[in-house]
Amino acid sequence: MKCNLCQREINTKKERYVHIEDWEKNKLIKDVWCHNQCFNKAMNKNLTELEKQAKVMLNRAEGIFNMMGIEQQKEFVI
Repeated sequence: MKCNLCQREINTKKERYVHIEDWEKNKLIKDVWCHNQCFNKAMNKNLTELEKQAKVMLNRAEGIFNMMGIEQQKEFVI
């Protein structure tokens, strides 16, 4: 079987892999096989993209607060 993400053959005896099935009312809609590593990269892709966007937004907000003269409050953990 081939990996749906990288299109390389999956060696089921040596490699880790993921099998995903999409069912709707007892009917198989889609069947996906992936290398475990390819699957993990695909799942983290959106997360890392969101993290980058969040950092950009926080940096912009910090810049706006600095221009307004609002000091950043320090956080104290008790």
